[in-house]
Amino acid sequence: MHDPLSRHHRCQFPELFGRCIRGCFHGWVILSSNHPHNVMWSLWNPVTSMTIRLPPLVLKDGDFESIKQCCLSSPPSDPTSVLMLTRTKTPTIVFCRLDRKRKRLRWKEMTYAKQLRSITGDDGFLHCLTCFNGKVYALNSGGRIVIQVDIVVKDKEVVISLLAFGKLPLPFNNGSFTMKSFLRGFCNDLFHIKLGFDEMAKTTPGVVYLYKLDVTNMIWEEMEDLKDAIFFLDLAHDCSVFYRDAIAHELGGYIHILGKVGSKVIYSYDVKDKTISLSSKSYLEQSTRLSLWECRLHGGDQGEIECGTDFKLADEIMEIPVRDDKVDINDTRNEETHILNIPPDVLRTILMEFCGCVEYLNFRATCKQFQLAAPIIRWSEETSLRRSQIYSLNSPWLLVFDKHQGIITFTDPMFGDKYFIKTPQKLIGDLRIYCSRYGWLLLYKLNGPGEMFFFNPFTKDIHELPNAPYLDSLFFLAPPTSPNCMVAGLSASLPMNFFIYSLTSESSSWARYRMDFGDTTPHSFLFSTIFATCTFALNQGALNLISANDESNVFWNAVVAEAPRGSFAQYYLANCDEHLLLVVMDDELGENVEVLEMKFSTQEWVKIDSIGRHMICISGTTCFCMEAKTPEMENKIYFPRLDSKYGNIVFYSLETRRYHTFNGRNIIQECLKDFIGTKYHVYPHVWIQPSWS
Repeated sequence: MHDPLSRHHRCQFPELFGRCIRGCFHGWVILSSNHPHNVMWSLWNPVTSMTIRLPPLVLKDGDFESIKQCCLSSPPSDPTSVLMLTRTKTPTIVFCRLDRKRKRLRWKEMTYAKQLRSITGDDGFLHCLTCFNGKVYALNSGGRIVIQVDIVVKDKEVVISLLAFGKLPLPFNNGSFTMKSFLRGFCNDLFHIKLGFDEMAKTTPGVVYLYKLDVTNMIWEEMEDLKDAIFFLDLAHDCSVFYRDAIAHELGGYIHILGKVGSKVIYSYDVKDKTISLSSKSYLEQSTRLSLWECRLHGGDQGEIECGTDFKLADEIMEIPVRDDKVDINDTRNEETHILNIPPDVLRTILMEFCGCVEYLNFRATCKQFQLAAPIIRWSEETSLRRSQIYSLNSPWLLVFDKHQGIITFTDPMFGDKYFIKTPQKLIGDLRIYCSRYGWLLLYKLNGPGEMFFFNPFTKDIHELPNAPYLDSLFFLAPPTSPNCMVAGLSASLPMNFFIYSLTSESSSWARYRMDFGDTTPHSFLFSTIFATCTFALNQGALNLISANDESNVFWNAVVAEAPRGSFAQYYLANCDEHLLLVVMDDELGENVEVLEMKFSTQEWVKIDSIGRHMICISGTTCFCMEAKTPEMENKIYFPRLDSKYGNIVFYSLETRRYHTFNGRNIIQECLKDFIGTKYHVYPHVWIQPSWS
């Protein structure tokens, strides 16, 4: 999936002809043949080629499309083995006991509505059936409670009961994601995957959480590394989950997400790196009911069938600049060095003057001789600050918060250099980045009582703001060091009340203004910006105007201009000098990108082919346009995406209409037509302009 030149092998399985693959448990593949009045189910063992055919399934309502998920409680050799099917429109389980000694197998259907209501307090359905520790488990419709499906076989009778097993962890959601839960058991391990989809790009995974149940304490623990294990999520068909506990080292550590029906992409989440890379699934049959991941990688979830330098931030290091210069390992000239011929004092001065902290540590770690030549140095705050200014350009950096390691990473868009600083203790936790301007970030702490901060990562200054409720959009008009600083926020999600929150540098609380939306309720406000003394924001792609005639009244113009619509569209609003620009990406892979300019005389968006000396930087909640500092960076749109192979920033050129990266010497390389072969961070990230005041 990560190598577009990799070969694909094909083989034929006569047992699969005319069948739909519905699941795989205990080394057996569950198959069905869909006919209007005669649905045949069977089990097939891909290793022994044994097939077990079940009697025709007849439903009273004839709604066979409502059967979505299935589960095999134990291998068919077990006389208590039961095949269960769940339905999406009625709270019932359709099941068949697979006792081979019985002359005739029968399908039965039972309702679980009352049992589920007594456990959850609500009506709903079961989904995500899985086997764990010899028992069957499922999730309720809300995806918050794990249900044990208890199966008791007595003589000819099968009794299925629902029992409460426990609640799932509730990760912090920054409000811009639609969350979906998955459950997967393997031997004595139970996993929970929480997948968040961006509200703008509904098919694009934005956040991924992976938990494992500690059966000793019955506590869910978030996993930071999958090592050699691998997951597959099939969103296109029944939201099935497959797991393999051990695979080739270079292939492990990923959660591969097969996109929804119509999607062109496989999303691969690197659990350790916390990035999602994209690869094409064009070679997969779009009509396949379910991909055969499990059969190719592992025979089952009980293990019967087998198929074939961590980055640590040292306490004494405050800031760590890194240059990612590429070295040709085949160059024999690198085998010998005369660097040790330099006098020790001179060598130490050179290293301290021209090497950053990590480069200095890497030099010491090369060999024992280098370690003696470069003794341990405690980098002072003043030295670190001076070095960060030397390494910093005036162009924006891509900033990423790593909450697990407690570091902030900067990536230079042209040279690919990386720079690390420790995250201040006040900002440790789940954050949302609302806005990035003037070298400052406006942050909201999700796991607190509405804490909000201004933060300059270059000077490490933090300005606390009064607590506020969660808002759709927040922006500020001047840096917090300016007497003209004002923060404004918009929300369309507060029930029955709609306010604008503003804060001036002279006040200590938020002023609230109610907005009258009439008969229309906005969905959300994104990419708020001030233009010509008015506040503009996007509401599902439409440009909205918010204005205040006096201190108590705020007026909302529902639609100033509609944006071009497409089957898949993402919109980004930016203020560029005296122009209001809209970036439209009307494709899941970013293949079609356009820049539009607002013509207020006609209230229409007009397509433009160039932004001249300017550059546009886009991230999840912030989009800004600025004059490029170097000619090579002009007339380009910079996305928060990295080349999967080298980690260089990916940008879109309005001149070539293609995606490119820099190779570190101001030379444009690569030529991509879309986002295939790129990756993006799931940690909070944003573009920021360096500022030392």
